[in-house]
Amino acid sequence: MADHLIRVAEAEDAGRLARLLQETYAFYGERPPVPESTLVERLQTYLGANPGFEALIAEQGNQDLGYAIYAPVFWTSDCQLSLFLKELYLVESARGRGLGRDLMVRLAAIALERGWTRMIWTVDRHNLKARRFYESLAGAQALDKVVYLQSESVLKRLVTSGDSRFPFSFRV
Repeated sequence: MADHLIRVAEAEDAGRLARLLQETYAFYGERPPVPESTLVERLQTYLGANPGFEALIAEQGNQDLGYAIYAPVFWTSDCQLSLFLKELYLVESARGRGLGRDLMVRLAAIALERGWTRMIWTVDRHNLKARRFYESLAGAQALDKVVYLQSESVLKRLVTSGDSRFPFSFRV
């Protein structure tokens, strides 16, 4: 993909990230969790904060092509920090043209510059294109792990009830 730029996202990019996140939600068949204005506010609050997250934006001219959202995570197998890639998303027109690989290379460089010992990410089981992409990266290994999540409402119920056995349901 010629002439694209990958750069570190700044606070003033929150609106652009919010629009790309909304496209990501649509890609996964989800509704945005909050109105766009709230999403922008939250992105501004946590982008570059400690704790918070960092992001890369891929662009070509005035067109946003995608992003990567990441943060450090403590990895207990070597008691070192690692780069946790939370989300990598490319607009449809940018897929299959090498931009995803360029984002992964940039993330690897960030990890190495900071002395972080590895890069970790998750991928949805049904997203076969993404899985093929990640499996094409040198040294990428799929871990035999199951990811668990508890939503805020469940956390509140757990804290107030003190009982982790209550019946619950939530949407991921």
